[in-house]
Amino acid sequence: MRFAPPPTVRVAEHPGGMNQVLARSFNERLIMSLLLQHDGMTRLQLGRESGLSAQTISVIVRALERDNLVSKGEAVRGRIGPPTTPISLNPNGAFSIGIHVDRRAIEATIINFVGVPVAQKRSAITTFDVQNVRDALIGMVDTLLGELTATQKALVAGIGLTFPQRFEAEEEQEQAVLAYDFEQDLRAHSGLEVVIQDDVTAAASAETLYGQAKRMDDLLFCYASKDLKPRLILGGRIYTGSNPQIPICDCQTWNLTAQNLESVATRDDLGVQRWIQQVVSKTVDLVHDLGTFASVPEMILSAPVPTTVIDELVSRIASKISIDLSVTGSRFGPNALAIGAAIMPIQTRFTANTL
Repeated sequence: MRFAPPPTVRVAEHPGGMNQVLARSFNERLIMSLLLQHDGMTRLQLGRESGLSAQTISVIVRALERDNLVSKGEAVRGRIGPPTTPISLNPNGAFSIGIHVDRRAIEATIINFVGVPVAQKRSAITTFDVQNVRDALIGMVDTLLGELTATQKALVAGIGLTFPQRFEAEEEQEQAVLAYDFEQDLRAHSGLEVVIQDDVTAAASAETLYGQAKRMDDLLFCYASKDLKPRLILGGRIYTGSNPQIPICDCQTWNLTAQNLESVATRDDLGVQRWIQQVVSKTVDLVHDLGTFASVPEMILSAPVPTTVIDELVSRIASKISIDLSVTGSRFGPNALAIGAAIMPIQTRFTANTL
């Protein structure tokens, strides 16, 4: 499988424009990147953060308004000077499809321009092979597009597709699926651009764009399920290393644990409590190991479990580590990997990091 390189999630280190043919496009993406990082900015703030002139900011904002990508908020009148008007992303200015493929199911979502899911779907994969995965993907894309109006369909930025590094399937089937060109198939079928990324890197990127790490430059992101999968973000760049996976339990145990975690009635199950203890123990060990060569002030924990379970994990981990590290739980919930997939087309099309 050919994954896209890990995206850069911040633009603060190269805020200037270019005096080349691509200058206007780059500057527009620069402004969009800043608006993705902040909930609303005035023209003055955009100029200060981007380094662009007031005239250039006005030209770009007017163009983005004509394309319905941004909208003006209510004017705020201060004690001194003229009123200021914040500029924000228009939630209905763009949409993106995200699909995460696992061994047994496909999780999918459509998010709007501010990262809010407007549709979520799930379908089972009964037999894991190339043909069934391909049919399930195409069927899911058609289902999701069917949820949108004609106007919304025209605003879809693309399809983000994520896979795990390993499917835990039979070797021959797994290699065949990983080698197949789903990107070309989906592009030919839908007419949309397709971006492929590994699932945890995409989820980490989603946290920095729309989630709990929106304004953080240095942090540790961890995704816990059968394994604990970390990603290190330093200076706004995601480092995957050799895609380490720290084992927590085997596949069969995880499948049973995941079922029991869905219901409050079975959450006191011995297997669930053992999984929680393992996640806490392995995460604390990882943080201590990381501390021997790097220091980050924040950690985000994500898992395909209810937010109440995330909160319990965060509380237990925080009680066992240094007070210099703040631990926060992801708010994306069980659908975090599909949301991670959905942000990839938005990053590719609208941010300044991909030029």
